[in-house]
Amino acid sequence: MREMNIKSEKDITRLIESDGWMMNVLWAAKTLNLDDWWIGAGFLRDKVWDSVSNIAHRPTRDVDLVYFNLKNTRPEADWQYDEYMKKEYPFAEWEVRNQARMHYVNGFEPYASTAEGISNWIETATCVGVRLKDKRLEYLFCYGIQDLIGLVARPVPRFQTTGLMPIFYERIKKKQWRRKWPNLIVLEK
Repeated sequence: MREMNIKSEKDITRLIESDGWMMNVLWAAKTLNLDDWWIGAGFLRDKVWDSVSNIAHRPTRDVDLVYFNLKNTRPEADWQYDEYMKKEYPFAEWEVRNQARMHYVNGFEPYASTAEGISNWIETATCVGVRLKDKRLEYLFCYGIQDLIGLVARPVPRFQTTGLMPIFYERIKKKQWRRKWPNLIVLEK
């Protein structure tokens, strides 16, 4: 793999646009016309971390497609989207989740937007999203891009102050991040 020096959003755009599978996933997600949709988490994080680690990208087939709809917060609506996407676009393992209802996972108060939902994911480098808007990539970096491009796993502020740090450490262990990215920097704050 040719090493790519990732320093900016422009570099991330080049990285994603050069990956046909990622672009196909984004085009497929766009077809649902969901309100305030983003694809986040490992879809973007893993690609960047592999690149800055000079590791051949191991695409996760898991795609976290999130959106915000207060009018229908039934889990069954998300499951229907999951099934539809898996049938129509079987090249990915789709998980479609309405952030208007996902606050319950960690016992938080309801979110007001998709961005707020994403900002409460466990690590700062995971609190990222990408989508196609007017045929161009658009990004959501809830905590900036420094941890993403710096190969840093850091809990979001809410996890640091609410006693949820064991979840942060368990995720790193369960997902084997230190094995996948030996140069990963794990910070508590």
